[in-house]
Amino acid sequence: MIPLFYTLNGLLLLSGLLGLRLHSGERRFAFSLVQTLLGLPLLAGEYLYLAHHLEARAIQIVLFSEIIFALIWLSMALRLRDATVETVGESRRHALIEISVGAVVTTLAAYFLAYRSAIEISDSMPAFHNYSPVYFSAVFILATILYASWRLEGFWRVLSSSQRWEYKFLVAGSYLICGSLAWCTSYRLTYLIIVPRHLLLLSALLLSGWMLMLYALVRHRLLNRKIFVSRKVIYSFVVPSLLAAYLLSFGLVSLIMRTFGLEMSFVLKWLFMILGTVAVGLFASSGKIRSRVHFFISTHFYVNKYEYRDEWLALSQQLQGALSKAEVIKALRLVLAESLYTTEIFIWLGDLSKGYRLFSSPESLYGRSNEDALAADAPLIDFMQTHSHFYLKEKEPDSAWHEVQKVTEPFLTSLNLKLITPISVENQLVGLIGLGPEYTGGQYGHDDFDLLTVLGSQTASALLAVRMAEKLAHAREQQAWNRLSAFVLHDIKNATTMLSLLQENAPEHIHEPEFQQDMLELVDDALRRMGRVEQRLLTLKNEITPNLQTIELCSALQACCDQLKTKLPKMELKVKCSTVIQVHTDPELLFSILENLLLNTFQARSEGNVVRIRTHKDVAGKQARIEITDNGPGIAEELLPDALFEPFKTSKKEGSGIGLWQAKRVITGLGGNISADNCPEGGARFVIRLPLAAGVG
Repeated sequence: MIPLFYTLNGLLLLSGLLGLRLHSGERRFAFSLVQTLLGLPLLAGEYLYLAHHLEARAIQIVLFSEIIFALIWLSMALRLRDATVETVGESRRHALIEISVGAVVTTLAAYFLAYRSAIEISDSMPAFHNYSPVYFSAVFILATILYASWRLEGFWRVLSSSQRWEYKFLVAGSYLICGSLAWCTSYRLTYLIIVPRHLLLLSALLLSGWMLMLYALVRHRLLNRKIFVSRKVIYSFVVPSLLAAYLLSFGLVSLIMRTFGLEMSFVLKWLFMILGTVAVGLFASSGKIRSRVHFFISTHFYVNKYEYRDEWLALSQQLQGALSKAEVIKALRLVLAESLYTTEIFIWLGDLSKGYRLFSSPESLYGRSNEDALAADAPLIDFMQTHSHFYLKEKEPDSAWHEVQKVTEPFLTSLNLKLITPISVENQLVGLIGLGPEYTGGQYGHDDFDLLTVLGSQTASALLAVRMAEKLAHAREQQAWNRLSAFVLHDIKNATTMLSLLQENAPEHIHEPEFQQDMLELVDDALRRMGRVEQRLLTLKNEITPNLQTIELCSALQACCDQLKTKLPKMELKVKCSTVIQVHTDPELLFSILENLLLNTFQARSEGNVVRIRTHKDVAGKQARIEITDNGPGIAEELLPDALFEPFKTSKKEGSGIGLWQAKRVITGLGGNISADNCPEGGARFVIRLPLAAGVG
C-alpha cells in the first residue's frame, strides 16, 4: 500500500502543473476544488491505514500527504472569492510562483520527513520532539487551516442569500475539515504524539466533510459554471471508467478485508466478478441506458451543453450536396433532432416581401396548411429582425417582448412551441426555427440560444446559396432563349437581306432566264433558312450539330462564290488556291459563314467591293487556312482582336452583333477557329482555319 499511496500523492502533486493552462481565477478555483475532492479521500484512507499499521514508513507517507493536502487547501482558499465574482484573469507568473513555492515546500518536507523526522513509537503511539520536522509540519498545517478558515468566513459574508443556499453545504463541509485538522494538529503540537484512535475519528470526519462538499458540488452544479470538459473525453471514457471503478472497488474490498485479517470467500469473489460482467454487458447493449448517460453528461457536468464545432461540422457535412431548399432543411432538421432534447421542430421559410410559410413540421417535412404561415408584417417577424430569440419563459423580458408575447403566445401555444429563433445572416431573415418543450423537463438556456444562432446562420447561408443557384439557373435558361432568339433573328435577317436584293434587281433583270433561275434558287434558299429556324424553335437547342464531310476546299469555296455572285452582283469575288486541299467540315455551315462575312462587307461598302479569298496549308501542315480580305473601311480598333466575336458587339447602326459571334461558334464546333485584323494596305482580313481530312498532311 505504501508505494500506491506515494504514487497517488505524486500524481496529485503533478496535476497542479495543469493549472498553467488555465487563465482565469474562477477556473483555477474549480481546479483546486477538484484537487481537494480527490485529495480528501486519499488522506482519509491513509489515516485509516496508519491507525492499523503503526510503522515508520506509514507515518512518513501520512505526514507527506498532509503537506500536499495543505498546499491544495491553501490554493483553494486563496481563490474562494473567484467562485462567485468575475475577476481579471491571473497571469502565468502568479501560477508559476505558486507552483514553485509548492515544489520547494514539498521537497523540503520530503527530505526532512525521510531523513530527519526521528519518530519513536512507544506504547503503540508515535512520538516526536519539539522543533523536529514533524513539529514544524504540524505548525505549517495548522497555520494553513487557520488562514483557510479566515478566508471561508470572508467568503460567506460576501455571499447573497441565493448564493448562500447554493454554497452552504460546501462551506459547512470545509469548516468541518478545517476544524478536524485544527483539532488534530493542535493536539499533536501540545502532546507531541499521534494517537491512533484520533486517526480513526479524523478519517471519519474528513470523509463526512468530503461528502458534504461533494453533495453541494453535484446538487447545485457548482462546477457547471466554472470549467468546461469535452463531451468527447467523457463519452470516450464512460465504459473504461466504469470498468476501472468496478476493478478499483473490488480491489479495495479485498484490501480492506485483508487489512482486518479477513479472507474473501470463493462465493463472494466470483459473485463480484459475475455481477460486474453483467453490469458492463447491460450498459453496452442497452440503448436506453446509454441515452440516459448521454443526457446526464450533457446537462450536469460543464458549462457548455454543446460543442459548437462538432455541431457546426455535423451540419456542414449534412449540407454537402444539398441543392434544394428541401435538402437544406432536411439537413438542419436532422442536426437539431440529434442535438436538442425535443421532438417538436418547426421551420418556416420565406422573405420580408411575401411572408413566411411553414416548410417543415413534425407531421410533414414539406409543410402544413396556410393557417400556420406568418405574414411579413407580423409582430414576431419584426421582433426576430432585432433579437436572437423569442422564448416564452424569458427571465428578463423587455418591452418589445411583452408586446410580441400578447399577440404571438396563442399562436405558439396552438403549435406547442416555446422557443423561436431566426434563420438569418447579415440581417437577411430567411426563415424561423420553432422548438417545443424539452422532453426531459428542462428549460432552454443560453447554450441553446447560441447553438441555434450558429446553426441558423449556417443554414441561412446555404439557403441563400440555393436561391442564388436557382436564380442563376433561371438566368441561364433565359440566356439560352435569348441566344436562340438571336440566332433566329440573324437567320431571318440574312434571308430578308437576300430577298431585298432580289426585289431590288427584279425590275431590271426579271425577263432574263438566268435571273429567273437565280430567283428560284434564292427563294428556295430562303425557305431552307425558314425551315432551320422552325427546327431550332421546336428543339430549343443551343448547339449546332455539324454534318461533317470530306470536301475539296478550293472547289467548295468557288461554288459558294458562284452562288453568291448572283445575289451580290455589285461585289467582285476572286478565289485563289495554291494547291488542292482536302478538309473535314460541313459544307452548308461553311457556306453560311462565308455568306455572313460577304454580307458584312457588302453592307460596309455597297459599291466597288473587291473580296479576295486565298487558301493554303499552315506551316505545321495540320490545318487549312482560308484568308478573306476586302477593300472596305476595315474593322474598328476597339473591336480587335476578340471583341468583334462577342455577342451584340457591332459598329453597324442596324447590326445585331450576332453574325460573327455565330460564325465563331460554328467554326469552333467544326474544330477550327477564326481571327480578324486590318490589312496594312487597308480593308479587313479574316483568317479561318479548318482541320484537314484524315490522312492529309
